[in-house]
Amino acid sequence: MKIQKINFSDNNFLKVRKIRKTIFSDEMGISESELFDRFDEIADHFLFVEQDNVIGSVRLIQVENSMKLERMAIYREHRQHNFGYDAIKQIINHYKEKSIEKIILDSVYDIRNFYKKCGFTEIGKIFDRVGLPHIKMERPL
Repeated sequence: MKIQKINFSDNNFLKVRKIRKTIFSDEMGISESELFDRFDEIADHFLFVEQDNVIGSVRLIQVENSMKLERMAIYREHRQHNFGYDAIKQIINHYKEKSIEKIILDSVYDIRNFYKKCGFTEIGKIFDRVGLPHIKMERPL
């Protein structure tokens, strides 16, 4: 599995739209109005590609000397194959060379153990976002 960096204006961003709708709206019940915002235009976007098939995506936004990982999603049939772990590893390597100190994220609480396996630690208290419990997490680079 490889990550492929794309831009918001790239035609491949249509694949990001499909992934977010399928996973966040159809599977998790999050309103489609919550799936895209003004940060998409300035974020770094990555597609996850396995054998020429796009299986997931993520966006990262720079916040001071950190990158905030958001909207990571992998199609259901490709979960449980370590693709998410591989994607995080490649993302970490990508940003290590760019004077970034850490990666931060707000994990859906039920998914936090995945991020723990990737070296993230919980910070603070549980909070609500889009009707789901979340927890802040971070990983130094």
